[in-house]
Amino acid sequence: MILEKVTLMFKVLKYSVSAYFKNITLISFFSIPMLFALLIPLFIQTPVYLALGGVFLRTGSIPDITSWDIGIMVFSFLVSLFLISFAMVNINLVIKSMRTSVLITHEVISGIGKYTINVFWLFLTLQMIIFILQFLLFGTQHASILYPILTMLAALPFFYTPSALVIDDYRPWRAIQKSVSYSLSKLPLFVMWLVVGFLMLALNELVFYALIPQPYSTYVVLFINSVIIMPFLIVLSTQVYLSKYTILP
Repeated sequence: MILEKVTLMFKVLKYSVSAYFKNITLISFFSIPMLFALLIPLFIQTPVYLALGGVFLRTGSIPDITSWDIGIMVFSFLVSLFLISFAMVNINLVIKSMRTSVLITHEVISGIGKYTINVFWLFLTLQMIIFILQFLLFGTQHASILYPILTMLAALPFFYTPSALVIDDYRPWRAIQKSVSYSLSKLPLFVMWLVVGFLMLALNELVFYALIPQPYSTYVVLFINSVIIMPFLIVLSTQVYLSKYTILP
């Protein structure tokens, strides 16, 4: 049983690498909105910081935020989230096109709007849950321990929703149900995704922060994260989702 699970992990990882490089031009092109999404909070000077190639809100700055700051942050957040949803949908469509031999142009034109809006609303719901958790834990003694754990648990029901929406054309609520059941039934693959993601993001920071001086290294890390690492992780999560079908390409 353990050997079968390990074999499946390596098989999914192998197919993900193959799918990524086979479609690297399209995937890189569709990843550009993700780069803009992560750059927006930096350019409008919101109280954020970079960690593992991502952009996060400084909770210590919450008491000093004005109404104007909140308005700008909410607007930039919504734009960024929509761009991320747009990029995720397109990358999923590339993989779906490869698996079903449907022309990517037809897939993009016919489904991109519906899929992007559905993914956007689901991720907005998730972000609101995470914000509530962040607010409730702000200033508490064990916030640094509880927040990552609770955030991961909150994100679990949404993890496969983009793939469920795009690959199987589920409705949003049905996609959440499928994401929950699949995450629990294929927990080792989810853990594999977490480990691969952490290693890639951490290595990205370690290498370029050591080789390139600040502030240039920050933007290099963010660029590689947005255009290479995160797109690959999206491909990996899609291939994990597709592993529920017995036959892989």
